[in-house]
Amino acid sequence: MTMQSFTGSGSVKVQFKSVGRNRREWMWKARDEDSNTISISGQRFDSLTDAVRDAREHLGDDDQFDDDGPEAA
Repeated sequence: MTMQSFTGSGSVKVQFKSVGRNRREWMWKARDEDSNTISISGQRFDSLTDAVRDAREHLGDDDQFDDDGPEAA
């Protein structure tokens, strides 16, 4: 799943990756418009919803993201 956030300095793409045993854990990674990693989650999450919530807390307000929510994955 990928979400796009737009800031005054450009856009940030947030990618959610399944990790862990049997891919039941999630983490997020943020990249700038040049695909350089600028931030990565410090922990793994039990659900995609938890990972999305954490990314939103770290990278900006919910209204900044152009997505259909975690169910879109």
